[in-house]
Amino acid sequence: MRGHHGAVIVSNPTTGEILAVWNLSQGFERAYPPGSTAKLVTSAAALEEGVISADERDSCHRIPELLGEAYHCTHPPHDGPFTLASAISNSCNYFFSALSLRLTSTQLAHWYSVFGFGSPVDGAGHGVAGEVRVGNTAREKALASLGEQTVMVTPAQLLLAYSAVATRGPVFQLRQSNFGSKRHPQMTRQIKLKPETYELLNAALIDCVQTGTGHEAAVPNVAVAGKTGTATALDGTRTTHAWFVGYAPADKPEIAMVIFLERGTGALDAAPLAGRILRNYFAANVQIK
Repeated sequence: MRGHHGAVIVSNPTTGEILAVWNLSQGFERAYPPGSTAKLVTSAAALEEGVISADERDSCHRIPELLGEAYHCTHPPHDGPFTLASAISNSCNYFFSALSLRLTSTQLAHWYSVFGFGSPVDGAGHGVAGEVRVGNTAREKALASLGEQTVMVTPAQLLLAYSAVATRGPVFQLRQSNFGSKRHPQMTRQIKLKPETYELLNAALIDCVQTGTGHEAAVPNVAVAGKTGTATALDGTRTTHAWFVGYAPADKPEIAMVIFLERGTGALDAAPLAGRILRNYFAANVQIK
């Protein structure tokens, strides 16, 4: 991590055990805009509230009407309109900005809360709550749906939100390894979504790594599920922060991770680091077996 500022937490999503960590305090005690990693929450909200179907399609016009050029889409031109799943994997800002019009601010704020945002993460660090403010105007809802400006999360919160998709609901308290200890995993909450919602989210996250913005996190012969995020810094410099969060193997997860790097992009900075960590992890496990 020489030359970087940020945080990395690697855990077992089925137990909450922290397998590796870099900069633990920043992972629990500092909050940042999550950028496109928040599209997981917006997608779950839209599906659970019944405002979109899995097969509904919408074409991308590159520049979100509600947000303007500052939030233009950076994905390659897409052959045909997006479904919700393909919009997640390609991280289409236009799609999610338009989708936010179908949700009320109360609904969006509720689903952020369901996924644990706005509440500190107990366990290996002294967590802060972050902040979720969803305004009532169309522009404010669009920004919140993209994880920008008024949404602030810690890396630990984001890790547990994605871990809930990995486990299909149970969320376990993060805890550091203590060799010789026989502490049992402690489930802190359970996120209840329809099975078809979990299936769509999982499939979209797999596709994000296989063919979408997270392709640098791919591991040969392992299905990795993950999402990149590039969030606008709040210091007025117009720089961005980089995120990657995900888990593997997608069908039977044994490792989850969140990577946050100051000054970078999710696809170019966070995803390649995730790939290095995952490839080393699975190579080591193959050797052990």
